[in-house]
Amino acid sequence: MPVHPFDFQINPHVFSTPELEALFDERAVLQRWLDFEAALAAAQGKLGIIPAEATVEIQAKAILEHIDLDSVREGYGKSRNSVVPLLGGLRRACRDGHGEYVHYGATTQDVLDTGQILSLKQTLKILSRDLLTLEKICLKLAEEHRATPLVARTHGQQALPTTFGLKVAGWLSEIRRHIERVKHLQKTVCVGQLSGAVGTYAALGSQGLAIAEETMQRLGLKHDPLSWHTSRDRIAELASAFALLVMTLAKIANEIFQLQKTEIDELREPSLSGALSSSTMPHKQNPVICQRVNALAKHVRALTGTIMESSLHEHERDPRSLWAEWLAVPQLCIYTGTALQSMIGVLSGLTVRKEQMLANLHQRKDLISTEWLLFQLSKEMGKNKALEKLHCLADSAAEMGISLKEEVLADAEIGPLFTAEDLAPLDQPEQYIGHAVGIVEKTIADIRRQQLSDSGLGHEEK
Repeated sequence: MPVHPFDFQINPHVFSTPELEALFDERAVLQRWLDFEAALAAAQGKLGIIPAEATVEIQAKAILEHIDLDSVREGYGKSRNSVVPLLGGLRRACRDGHGEYVHYGATTQDVLDTGQILSLKQTLKILSRDLLTLEKICLKLAEEHRATPLVARTHGQQALPTTFGLKVAGWLSEIRRHIERVKHLQKTVCVGQLSGAVGTYAALGSQGLAIAEETMQRLGLKHDPLSWHTSRDRIAELASAFALLVMTLAKIANEIFQLQKTEIDELREPSLSGALSSSTMPHKQNPVICQRVNALAKHVRALTGTIMESSLHEHERDPRSLWAEWLAVPQLCIYTGTALQSMIGVLSGLTVRKEQMLANLHQRKDLISTEWLLFQLSKEMGKNKALEKLHCLADSAAEMGISLKEEVLADAEIGPLFTAEDLAPLDQPEQYIGHAVGIVEKTIADIRRQQLSDSGLGHEEK
């Protein structure tokens, strides 16, 4: 009976994706362990460690369909070892006694760690693919809205004019840095494990290092002669990078959540056609997906903390830490990948309400342009004195509900310094956007140059 949302069948894929569920499905996990055993047998057969007939038989039977899973299930009811019952199933499946050469010289954690790395390698491919898709969407948004005026907000208050494209360019630059982090992880994390009980290769014999190297080559992984049974920095680095990625996604989701508030209404998350957002208020369109992304981010941060704490292994083997990491990693990957998929859906169908952005920019009349006026007045009386003066006039204009221009022209001290024509720019805050458009264009050009090094990223065969 399903008890976790990953396994729900009536309301599935709320906090997961079918692709990631399949990757971490129990059968997929077991098959990766069998893949390790098949690769190990192949390496040992090639180097003459085990009979060639045993190699052929083990490889042929190291497929889940050939294993008596009922007996394996019964074995797990009696054994506390993570792989022994499965290995027993593989041995029994092999004919003519060749099962005696299964798992020859390896240790349980070799299987667990290498199986986990195989799953992480595939996870990184999925994230690479989806990050490239998200980047493409954001490039289009930034290009289309590089000059779309928007009020910038600091400390939760309206600050100065900017453009929506500049906001998206900020998202875009973070996404590109995550793409580069994933590239780095693909080089550093995809290292298998095969070194025996305490990392000495003793049971693997005189050709132990050669066996490990050949085994990992067959699995498409790198080999490090040093055991990393208790050196978990690669896994911790991956968790940290995933937390960084999800926090960028959460930040974007939160921006959309905030800008979809009724009183602002500048952005809208796409909604399913005919779908009810509220059970009792038909007028509402809730940013449900953005909210879910923020919920996923909380769990990814917590899981990252668990993995960090699990880096504290003792001596040459410490299952207390390994099991804590082992429990956290599938959730970490599924939540991270789901958050990324969710934001692809949100940003690809995002409604950008340009008219409302412009209306909000003019909401406080010309008060949004006080910075421009400050530097005009500073030429006459110095910046600090001008700042104090305009602060008083802005407060007065806001209190009386009139324009700042009226207050300035009526002021005995500074009114004579300006004509109404001089102050005309106060009425067009959308023109006071500094270098926003140029920065967006430069960011887009920089991203496109970096994309030239992305050949094949995220598109390898699965």
